[in-house]
Amino acid sequence: MMKVWKEKRNRAAAFLMAAVLMAAAVGAISAPAQAKTKKQNVVVLYFSNTGTTRSVAKKIKKNTKGKLIEIKAEDPYTEEDLDWGDENSRVTTEHESAATPAESTVRPEIENLGAIKKAVKKADVVYIGYPIWWGEAPHIIYTLVENIDLKKKTVVPFCTSMSSGLGSSAKHLKQNAIISSKTKWLKGRNFYDGATQKKVDKWIKSLKY
Repeated sequence: MMKVWKEKRNRAAAFLMAAVLMAAAVGAISAPAQAKTKKQNVVVLYFSNTGTTRSVAKKIKKNTKGKLIEIKAEDPYTEEDLDWGDENSRVTTEHESAATPAESTVRPEIENLGAIKKAVKKADVVYIGYPIWWGEAPHIIYTLVENIDLKKKTVVPFCTSMSSGLGSSAKHLKQNAIISSKTKWLKGRNFYDGATQKKVDKWIKSLKY
């Protein structure tokens, strides 16, 4: 009788141990799946004067539910400053200061840089939007990437223009940015003269970050 009781006890203990091991295995398998569904903190930064880039940025914000922040120049650009046809205008002077903005020493100050740094620090994904000027990002965007920490972030550049594409703008920004080997700098894209919400949604879905 004692022998039978011991056998039943041993079988019960073995069953309990198997159940514990199975539960641990299921937990180990499900952990990565949970990590994949973790909500990412998104920040959408943009510089815009005419409102075209702002419009796209707002659509990205709507899709991602991210934090939208305008990059504000300490010395705002006036309509006269933006007259690229005037050889003495501010943007023309900035453009002619070097072969590319990446090589220039012109770095317009950003009024809300502190707030941007704070938001980026908490972010997993950082969108950076700008208009295309002479095939490149404006000098103020270099002020941005040279002063915010993009290490371990996913960076998504986007731009707007009437005709030019993304060109070398994102490549040159990446060269000057504060990044690391763990930074995922995505290709990005240009939205010619703005974009519909549907087009923006489709693009964001294709990123698969």
